Amino acid sequence: MLKFFETVKDYDTLCFIPVEGQNNSLNIIVSQHKNAGEPVGGSPMGPEWHVVLFKSENDAVGDLDHFDAILTDPREYVSSLIEQDWYGMVSRKTTTSKEFVEKVLTSLKECDKIGEV
Repeated sequence: MLKFFETVKDYDTLCFIPVEGQNNSLNIIVSQHKNAGEPVGGSPMGPEWHVVLFKSENDAVGDLDHFDAILTDPREYVSSLIEQDWYGMVSRKTTTSKEFVEKVLTSLKECDKIGEV
């Protein structure tokens, strides 16, 4: 796990997005769901998460993908993605989280520049 994630303990959403126009710069944003709802899915290995990923191509969103996954520790997963130049977010899957994730996906599909996300 990347060192700066060791202090991140309590979150529903973990975003890792590039800083527009700055190579090798990253914004890390953690947050809680306003209306958390009840957990959906999961297994004995861990809870289920929405995953949204993209590449930064000349400060534009490229290779946008999204899926749901069971993650034992999203910080470990995100750490490996960052090392491979992926950006995005993981968000705990709940009865109320789908609308939020759909808004993020719509925003990413419609933006021309990373700074518009």
